[in-house]
This record gives sequence, C-alpha cells and structure tokens, in this order.
Amino acid sequence: MGYFNKDLDDIGFKLYEPNEKLKPYIYNYWSTKNSLEKEKTNKILSDGSLGFMINFSKPFRITLNEKTYFCSGKTTLMGQTKHPLFLTFNDYIDAIGVRFTVAGAYRFFDEKIESFLDKNINYDNSFWDFNSLYQDLENRKSNKEKIELFEEFLLKRLEASKKRNNPNTFDIVKFIDDRKGDISIESLCDEFLLSKRQIERIFKNEVGISAKLYSRIIRLRNVRDSLSSLEVDNLTSTAYDSGFFDQAHFIKEFKSFMKETPKNYYENKLTMAKLLNFKKFEA
Repeated sequence: MGYFNKDLDDIGFKLYEPNEKLKPYIYNYWSTKNSLEKEKTNKILSDGSLGFMINFSKPFRITLNEKTYFCSGKTTLMGQTKHPLFLTFNDYIDAIGVRFTVAGAYRFFDEKIESFLDKNINYDNSFWDFNSLYQDLENRKSNKEKIELFEEFLLKRLEASKKRNNPNTFDIVKFIDDRKGDISIESLCDEFLLSKRQIERIFKNEVGISAKLYSRIIRLRNVRDSLSSLEVDNLTSTAYDSGFFDQAHFIKEFKSFMKETPKNYYENKLTMAKLLNFKKFEA
C-alpha cells in the first residue's frame, strides 16, 4: 500500500496479473490509455528486469542517463538499467506492456540478456514477429482483451523455448529481495554453496546485470519505499537501517537511482499526501 500517485491516475494506468504458468517469468502486464492536456513525463525506476511496450498512439520519447531516444516503432524493448527511465507522451496515450521478472526474460530470448543493458530497442522486425501480433492486437477493443491476446502469444513462446533457468536462480533473487538488498556476495556463496564466479555467471547469463548491482538496486528501491510510506523517523536512521554507514554515500546512491535527493523526494511525497488528504492506493 502506498500513497496515491496522481501521475499514474492521469494516464489511466492499470496492472494485470499473469496466469499461473507465466507467473515465475512475468511480474505483470500493464495498460495505459487517456487523453493528455499537455506533454506528460513519467519516471520509471529500475528493478533489474526488462520489458516490452506496445504503442497504439503517437511516437514517444525515452530519456535514459541523459540520452533521449525517439520511439516511432510499434514495439519497444526497454532493457534492464541501473538508471531511472523517463517516458514522455503528447496529446494521447494508448499502450500496453509486459514486465518480466528478474531472470524471467531469459527463457524467451535468443539474444544474450546482457546485451539489452541500458538500451531501448525498436523490436518490430525481431524474430518475435511483432508485426503480425500488432495487427491482431489492433482489432481487440479493450486493453484487457489486448493483454489476453499478448499473454497467449507469450505462453506459446515459453512452451517453445529450449532454454532453462539454473535451479538456483530464482531462489538467489528471492534471497536478495527478502534481505532488501543489504547482503554481500560472500553471503550468497555461503547460503547456496556456490562460488563467486558461479553466481556472477548466473546473473550475467540470466539477469544481464551483476549480483552486486542487483542488490544495490533492491536496496535503493526499499529505501524509496520507506520514504514513500512517510513512516520514517529521519533520513539518517533510514540510511543506517538500509545498510548505509555513510550519509554522503547514501545521498549519492539515492540521487543516482532517483535523480533527486532523498530529502527532496520525501518532502515532495509529504506535500502530495497532505494535498490529497493522505489518500492511498494499491499499485
């Protein structure tokens, strides 16, 4: 449960759960559809995974690490990243998308997962044959119907895949998640009786980023969630509780992840909560 996000409400954002067969590999589907009074930009935080966006409206822009990509294609693959991503739309927005779980995308791609890091790729003419899928999706009336068709498409790809995740992969990811990213690689080695090299190989092949970077992303996402809850004593204690022993390092890491300082982020959330009378929503 978090505080109401007006930006998501403005763009008609909705989430959908995958079916049981796809749950290990897909975090969620999403849709957004609305008219916009002016240009709209939304910030998407890194979670160590990658996803697709299928666009039914005008071209849009993606800004990542101070580089801007003009997305004029129908389907855009948004790779895993260590930076926040900014999506900018004009006039009207109508899109659906899928977010894979961490390491979940590995089963679906012929390419090396690490090759997608910090990239946004026009995927219209890929081996996925999105052009044919896109035509079928356009004939569906609602976003829910489009997502149901998209899910059928993904399920067929999963069933045809000859790739398999390492038996330890999802357990390692969960172990890091459960400890909110505050964990060393040595601890992972001890817990799973694997060498550092083995763990790094698993993450490189199936996640596309290092275990160290993934732990860092999870730790910072949890810091963000703590600040979003507005249930914190002060920023210093939040930093220490999250495993940071140096306030300057905490601020630098948070700013790199969020593109704003923890103080500014907390104050903006507090102001918004007060304006909306602490309205809450589920996301």
